[in-house]
Amino acid sequence: MRLWRRIRSFSLLLNLLLVLPFAVALAVLKVWLPSVVEEYGVSRQTTVERVVSNRLVVDLKTDASQPWNASVEEAMFVELEDVPPVMVDAVLNSEDRRFFWHPGIDPIGVANAVLSHLIGNARGGSTITQQLAKNVYVGNARSLKRKRDEAAIAIWLEMNFSKSEILELYLNTPFMGEETKGIEAAARHYFGYSFKASPAAQKPFTPEMAAKLAVTIKDPTSGNPNKKRKNEERASYLLSAMRERGVDALATIEAAAKSAAPKHKPWREHHLDSRFQYARDIAVGEVNAILGRSDRKVEVTSFYKSEVQLYVERAVEQYASRFKKAGYGEPTVIVVDNRTGGIAAILSPPNPSFYPGSTLKPFVTLCGLVEHGMDEDTLVLDEPFGVPPIGNNDGRYLGEISVSDALAKSRNPPFVRMLLRWGPECPNTLLKAMGSQFRFGGAKAREMALGSEPVRLMDVLQTYVTIASCGRITTKPRLVEEIRDARSGKVLHRPAPSKHLEPGPMLTAFDQLHSMLMHTASEGGTASGSKVFVTDVAAKTGTSDQNRQVTLITFTSKYTVLASVRAEQLKKIKRALTGHDLVPLVHKINANIHHQDEPNRLGCRSEVIVAEADPGR
Repeated sequence: MRLWRRIRSFSLLLNLLLVLPFAVALAVLKVWLPSVVEEYGVSRQTTVERVVSNRLVVDLKTDASQPWNASVEEAMFVELEDVPPVMVDAVLNSEDRRFFWHPGIDPIGVANAVLSHLIGNARGGSTITQQLAKNVYVGNARSLKRKRDEAAIAIWLEMNFSKSEILELYLNTPFMGEETKGIEAAARHYFGYSFKASPAAQKPFTPEMAAKLAVTIKDPTSGNPNKKRKNEERASYLLSAMRERGVDALATIEAAAKSAAPKHKPWREHHLDSRFQYARDIAVGEVNAILGRSDRKVEVTSFYKSEVQLYVERAVEQYASRFKKAGYGEPTVIVVDNRTGGIAAILSPPNPSFYPGSTLKPFVTLCGLVEHGMDEDTLVLDEPFGVPPIGNNDGRYLGEISVSDALAKSRNPPFVRMLLRWGPECPNTLLKAMGSQFRFGGAKAREMALGSEPVRLMDVLQTYVTIASCGRITTKPRLVEEIRDARSGKVLHRPAPSKHLEPGPMLTAFDQLHSMLMHTASEGGTASGSKVFVTDVAAKTGTSDQNRQVTLITFTSKYTVLASVRAEQLKKIKRALTGHDLVPLVHKINANIHHQDEPNRLGCRSEVIVAEADPGR
């Protein structure tokens, strides 16, 4: 009996010793993990946003007055399915061979790291998941707290993302030297290769290139492919190790690469740093306004998307000469994401003004729809009136037509009559209610209705984004998504969510405007030809007095695009342009930035209203 009691006591003690560590671990995870997640604002959406975004590192002491010195990290998101297996193998063999087997923290890797420190040959033991947590959330501070937080977030990532998703995010995350972020931007910069482009259209991707990119992750500044001696030595060592393990039949890949014809168009001329000037100036200005004078160095996550910017640049390169021959300057182009209100691409100096022309007519129409019982079929009179007479640029008059047709054909007399009848207070009250910074004022009704006086471009663009997003975005377009301390990773600023407009007459009017402006983009409208393969495109043209400035604004459920060209001197105009002359430029931009994806249908009824989505995905 006494022996039995001893055996049972020993059994209970053994069970306790076995169970206790797991119980303690579960208790720690239950309390510790949520607190770390809350401290850093960790979520699926935030993780994706930070991965796909370009980063700026801003030293507020010096860069506030010299924004061109702020460091940029270019992000070009690439999906895992577009990455060659040899590139994946190289990264896994270099960074985390047991990636698919550990839960975010690799005990073997930790033990090896500790042992390496003890023998004086220090090596890191962080997994790919831990590196993702460091790059996205906790920063590079050398502290025990940072390592603990990194481990907690790594465990959270493993619980909330699949292994494939984590690997995809990681490949798009590390700093790769020379102002590049992720393997796509690095491959373009160092090798003139794009994982996103057709392999047949460029030189082959080789195991050597994969190895060089993989070792760059460990030493991006002094060990990248432009630092040839160190990079090639390390890449050769990695390739030898991979060959010993028979990874991915390297010999077959190398033979195929050597036999392939190296006909390709390099991508490296599209490096972000040379094209980020406008966005960088605006972003640094926003940071300075938010944080004020400080000696702090901060890391800025932006809404800016390199790929959207490239499509804008290429379209402008194709069409700019036409505008120049006609006597106009370089186009101003801004693309805003209707899901976030963030500026995705920009070719414009900070705070530009412009002559908006007829792009203001929808704001006058809004007053009639909300306050005066009008609808799309309400008849208005298109006849000249007043002294001097209010007329149409084409000299034609259509008599009684629907307000929808008047907007689509951009007839002038009906909208001047409306503003004279109701006064600027009517649209201004509605503009204020929807969060717009634009106001009619400071000129006669004719000049106000027809946009003959200069106004702030961003105020008009903001109003269109609010209409396009069905009242979900009521803030000014911005570039800064988040500001963090560059060392600790602590979030210093994240914009408050935009105030949504409640369902009611305003959203009903937005719904009607969507329909009318789609009519403007269709045959017979002043923006005809704007529709591409996307389901719905709304548009409005604007041509100021004497054709000084012409503008085209389009929106889908995903993006609002504003394009405008201006003649600085009227006497230098060789061929007067209209807003319709911008259709080919904006058509090309829309065709590329939507990637043949069909966005949601336009309209502000509950069944079609713009849906939330993971930005960049």
